Amino acid sequence: MSLYVTLPINENGIVVDPNMTSVIGEAIAVDPFGFQDVYLYSHGWSTNAASALDEYALFMVEFAKHALRLARAVPAICKDIPEQSLGLGIHWPSQITEDGGSPLNALQLLTFYTMEHRADAVGRNAVYMLVRLVLQARANSPLPLRLNFLGHSFGTKVVLAALQDVAHDIADGTIPLPPSARFNVVLLESATDADNLDPGDIYGRVSGIPHLRMLLTTSQEDRALCEWFVAAGKLANLLHTPRRALGDAGPTPAAAAAFGGSTNVAVAPGFTGAGLRGLAQRLIVADLTPVHRARIANGTYTTGGITGSHSDINFPEIYELVGAFLFGVV
Repeated sequence: MSLYVTLPINENGIVVDPNMTSVIGEAIAVDPFGFQDVYLYSHGWSTNAASALDEYALFMVEFAKHALRLARAVPAICKDIPEQSLGLGIHWPSQITEDGGSPLNALQLLTFYTMEHRADAVGRNAVYMLVRLVLQARANSPLPLRLNFLGHSFGTKVVLAALQDVAHDIADGTIPLPPSARFNVVLLESATDADNLDPGDIYGRVSGIPHLRMLLTTSQEDRALCEWFVAAGKLANLLHTPRRALGDAGPTPAAAAAFGGSTNVAVAPGFTGAGLRGLAQRLIVADLTPVHRARIANGTYTTGGITGSHSDINFPEIYELVGAFLFGVV
């Protein structure tokens, strides 16, 4: 069986219900569940609880359906598709209010700087605690353990902030690292500075985590990142030159070098997991521009508004891309 738990986090990055810590501890224990795959999902900016639940449910159902079809089509990789898994959905307060009809929501655009830093706080506190709990629970277990992180927009900051502190603790021996642990990180349209993965920057230690692989997407149809991220950065950092977003520019050469190199992949309509065939790099950069433009042109995606294709992340080519990356199906 598989389990899914949604964890409400407050603005300080604290799990609202302290009993949830013991719940997660019991869920990840070897006995009786013995989950070998743990998924951690984090939404981005301007997402209330209802929307977060909808997003997670849609992605999990469609992704699972696609993964099972993929396994049947390529029987040799069936062993890599998890039969049992634990899903952890993070809901953090990324809106002024949870009331979708509140007039305060008109001020949401002014919360960029606040929510950017709140995402880091959620990652450094709550999500870091969860990852540490999982690693400690499996420290002496021979069972395989695959930790799959999926973040969107500011949700990628939640993921990266947690992993930055995990990397620090692994390096100094504070956290025991199970020998079978593997880390897969998926950053969908990442709303953080393009140089934040550079050595010495705020997430610069993430690349040093043993057995960690990363897939990140970019898109020139993502107006939220290509246009508004830079504009918001000018307002939030009057004394500094605004930087492009990671989901716009992709990683810098310094960040790519820290991962031992990177590979670029273009995701066009009809893309399949075979598009990752033979790629051994730890860092893969997938350009969604071709498929986003096609979906705009044929009227498939029409709800982006001023954010463009920033939230257009639920369609077959995405599931193919993520599935191939997570399960090594190619």
